[in-house]
Amino acid sequence: MNYRFGGEIAGFYQQYRRGYPPAAVDALCATFTLTGDDVVVDLGCGTGQLTVPMAEGVRAVVGMDLSPDMVETGRRVAMAAGVANVSWLLGGDTDIPALGAWRGGFGAVTIAQALHWMDHEKLFADIRPMLRAGGGVAVVTNGLPLWFQESSWSHALRKCSPTGSVIH
Repeated sequence: MNYRFGGEIAGFYQQYRRGYPPAAVDALCATFTLTGDDVVVDLGCGTGQLTVPMAEGVRAVVGMDLSPDMVETGRRVAMAAGVANVSWLLGGDTDIPALGAWRGGFGAVTIAQALHWMDHEKLFADIRPMLRAGGGVAVVTNGLPLWFQESSWSHALRKCSPTGSVIH
């Protein structure tokens, strides 16, 4: 698949796409009780706007994206920031089952601004057994939360929340 995020676009994406404030990362860590023992997957990580800051509070982050150029840019950004506990993988939502060795081991899976590219029903089913007790999936957005949209995946996301609500 070509989502047109290669070449110079990856550089523009890194330069101009908003990142996430420390309070958002803190909220994710608190919600899933993430510690220095946890591994987090940032699916659809792009150039690491959420991947890199998440790495500070956990043992490791797996940044995973379909675009080789996005992954390579993220790797360079992490290196320049001195962040060494991120592994960068080329892949997408359909590759999550290949991480099966981690069954029951992920503290969280984050998806920032990328869920609309994914088969959410299959993805949520595939992720569930890979999460440790108390872990979860965080769909993160900049601005108006995407889960307020009238779409099948946003309704499915709201149904997955144990309280029927989402953090915002």
